[in-house]
Amino acid sequence: MSTDVRQATLHDYRALCALFEELDEFHRRARPDFFRPFEGPARNWAQVGQWLAGPDSTILVAEDGAEVIGLVLLLPRLPSTFAGAVPRRVVVIDYLVVRADRRDRRIGRKLVTASMEWARGQGASHVELGGHAINRQALRFYERIGFDVSVHWLSQAT
Repeated sequence: MSTDVRQATLHDYRALCALFEELDEFHRRARPDFFRPFEGPARNWAQVGQWLAGPDSTILVAEDGAEVIGLVLLLPRLPSTFAGAVPRRVVVIDYLVVRADRRDRRIGRKLVTASMEWARGQGASHVELGGHAINRQALRFYERIGFDVSVHWLSQAT
């Protein structure tokens, strides 16, 4: 089957929640010191609606037939207030998830390609993302498609 990428709508809310939950469960299992179970959807209707309505944010979905099988959340990064920073307009890939049973079919690549096109349409000069060190598969994926490490964030409990 052919996979298409389109902008999400609030009609996709249940499918979006299922994909977010899959990603959240991965993080809870891998890093229980950072992530915990919770009641209800982690991203409520109003939050998703705000992302979809915002002029600088969106959610793109990968669809196989009428079935949503992946998503990417795109958000603006506020410009740096540091006088020595080169001015840039940045879009952040905040979440990217492809349903586990549909991975390794170039769907993530299609979502990133569509994200880059959307960001260019917003006047962005860069697309950035962060990834948890425990998600080595995702980090390798991003490096394979051309993302370079810019900053390493390190953490230590106090």
